[in-house]
Amino acid sequence: MFNPLKSLQLLRSFFAGCFTLSALILNKFTRKNRKSILFIPHTNCLHDNYDILNGKSSNVLCLLDNILKDSYYNGYKLYVVYYHKGKEQPYIDYCKNYHPERVCFVYYDNQWKVAKAVAKCFTVFTDSDWTRIQYRVNSQRLVCLNYFGGLIKNELYRFEQHGGFKRYLKEQKMMFRLYDYHLSISDMCSKFIAVDNCHYYPHFISLGFPRNDIFFNDNTELRRQVEISVDFPVKRIITYAPTHRDYENHTREFYDMSKSVERSIWGHVSHAELDALEKTLADTQTLIIAKVHPIQKGESNNISSDTTSHVIFYEDLVKKINTSLNPLLAISDSIITDYTTTVYDFLYLDRPIIYYFYDIEEYRATRGFFIEPIESICAGYVTYDLSQLQSAIRDLDLGKDIAKQKRKFLQELFIKELDGNSCDRIKKFFFKE
Repeated sequence: MFNPLKSLQLLRSFFAGCFTLSALILNKFTRKNRKSILFIPHTNCLHDNYDILNGKSSNVLCLLDNILKDSYYNGYKLYVVYYHKGKEQPYIDYCKNYHPERVCFVYYDNQWKVAKAVAKCFTVFTDSDWTRIQYRVNSQRLVCLNYFGGLIKNELYRFEQHGGFKRYLKEQKMMFRLYDYHLSISDMCSKFIAVDNCHYYPHFISLGFPRNDIFFNDNTELRRQVEISVDFPVKRIITYAPTHRDYENHTREFYDMSKSVERSIWGHVSHAELDALEKTLADTQTLIIAKVHPIQKGESNNISSDTTSHVIFYEDLVKKINTSLNPLLAISDSIITDYTTTVYDFLYLDRPIIYYFYDIEEYRATRGFFIEPIESICAGYVTYDLSQLQSAIRDLDLGKDIAKQKRKFLQELFIKELDGNSCDRIKKFFFKE
């Protein structure tokens, strides 16, 4: 019986195979320029509006910006994949003081132009291992700068559930073929990431993440801008950065329609609970900046836009102030997190952490945790509802820091170089040694 959907999938696979073969032939017979570099940022740039004008939370864009401003690379050709159609001219204008003739912007949706840029470059930097250049050749090197660095949520879960050990080996072989290097913030993190994401551990090098260099800059002006952007006094800024939920995402296998109903950023809570939280924040003069995960705002899209005056959404703030997640972390007195690895960026600052696990059993059942019990690696307040969260915020207002010693231990364990020199180490390793 004719199945139009299956036929369409087969047709797409056929054209994808033809493209890969054509791109491979092009790449194989194009001479590589050792002074040509391709930068491929994370596709989350589409949702978070990160680009070369605002790239301080992207490893690839941070490294690109650093190289642009380093005269050592004036003779290099720089190719940059971009995601925001119609913004190429502002990007060119940004480069006008940094030898713009050497920079070539390539729109990501034109895959043939991307393939041509790949073919010319000896070095390719990507922000994520989901960028899979199947037509790469051995005469070039691919470097995944990575966008994660922790060990909370369990990425290995998807391989265990879809093919087990054979699927794991297949993924590891593919990663071995596609990438020559993976960057990490420490050897300890490298080992966890290698196992969790089916990567080849000897390909890891602990040079740090370029995006975390921002923590060692002077960010007082950004703090001032954030404080004056609201109409109440601000004593404390807390960034809330929850991750996405597979059980709320209709594109994921563990999607549960009964649980995917509109909720607040704090879960399914009552108006009375939100009013109590607002009072706590007002009493302690605390501003919370809530950055919902781009997947949660995009494919899931069940987050209510309702909030209280002392909680503002990231997407509303960036309409007033040109900033992104890591600069906001840099000016935050604390972070509220759940199962996201953003907490390992914040660990650089050695400031109080609050974990908010309002749906821990649902998350455990659909994604799982890399380490159980998860509380054993939580260096801060562990809360399970809004009442406990408010108690933690009030403790911070009183100057309490219950996990300082444990947090310092984890910082020393998981961060090899506690400085702002990640870009310099990467440049030295790949281009100056």
